[in-house]
Amino acid sequence: MSKELNRPAMVKPDRSSAGSTGRLTNISTKKKNTTGESPKTVRMTPAEKMLAQEMVEQIQALTHKNITVSTLLRAGLYLAQSAGPEKVLKAIKENI
Repeated sequence: MSKELNRPAMVKPDRSSAGSTGRLTNISTKKKNTTGESPKTVRMTPAEKMLAQEMVEQIQALTHKNITVSTLLRAGLYLAQSAGPEKVLKAIKENI
């Protein structure tokens, strides 16, 4: 009365070669530039730490990218470079 169940034979997929682009994940194989460097200690006052954290939260609200204080400081380097040394020195004299 009932039919016998026939399962299809299992076929394993071929192994991918080392250089194939058919990866299953989207994890980049290229290392980030900052991972090879040892961490640098940055001394800040509690007020400066709070200011940095508030700024990170404001920037984080604008994007889905993970923003950290370190990211903020690195971005500040590029802003300082484009502003020029005179403006950076003026900001240092006025705020620090």
